[in-house]
Amino acid sequence: MSQLLLDILKLKPGKTAAEATAYFDSLKPVFERVGLSRSDVPLVALKTLRGSTEADVVNLWQSNDAATSMGAMAADAEYQSKVPLRDEIFDLENSTVILTQRS
Repeated sequence: MSQLLLDILKLKPGKTAAEATAYFDSLKPVFERVGLSRSDVPLVALKTLRGSTEADVVNLWQSNDAATSMGAMAADAEYQSKVPLRDEIFDLENSTVILTQRS
């Protein structure tokens, strides 16, 4: 069964959705190596209609085994080289990732 990660991201002040997209595009080879595929382009969040979760950018990621894919990504040297850029762009403390599974 495939799993989907709903990646709900807040940007740091002054950062843009274009910068977020460029960051994700630069990591395409890593995502391919670890078995993650983006279901769509990064989506720009317009507003929260219900609930307290706020977002600037939303990604939908698909994997057959998200835990294995995420572990492999964290261990990947190319991914690790981009962590400082990730941390400049995204407010990860106020971002949310939700794991779902298709039944």
